[in-house]
Amino acid sequence: MAEAVDRRKLIVIVEDDPRLAEMFTDILSLFGRWRLSIFSDGQTARDKLPAMGADLILLDVGLPVLDGSSLYKMLRGHSNTRHTPIIVITGSHEWELHRMGLQAGLLLRKPFNIQELISIIRALLPDEKES
Repeated sequence: MAEAVDRRKLIVIVEDDPRLAEMFTDILSLFGRWRLSIFSDGQTARDKLPAMGADLILLDVGLPVLDGSSLYKMLRGHSNTRHTPIIVITGSHEWELHRMGLQAGLLLRKPFNIQELISIIRALLPDEKES
């Protein structure tokens, strides 16, 4: 018998605060059927994320080792992640993000509304109807 393929969309969370990473995991598990993967620093995410085939990336700007703005630029330049939606999570102001070269399109400013996060994710990753 063939092994079942997990068709759930993959959300990669790049967040160094373990409490926030756990909160994202708990919330996303409650509100959707997604696969989740977490990286706690930008360097590990840079090394592994492009090969994972993520459907969406939640990216904190303030990361150790390799900061979120550098990781964002690298992901935008990589052929495997160039078109992957990235939601930037930050406490920074818009002018700081602009200076870092981040597009403020998909931006959640800390503290953010959980329902807003879920709405953005659902808009970017619509449920596939099961037959």
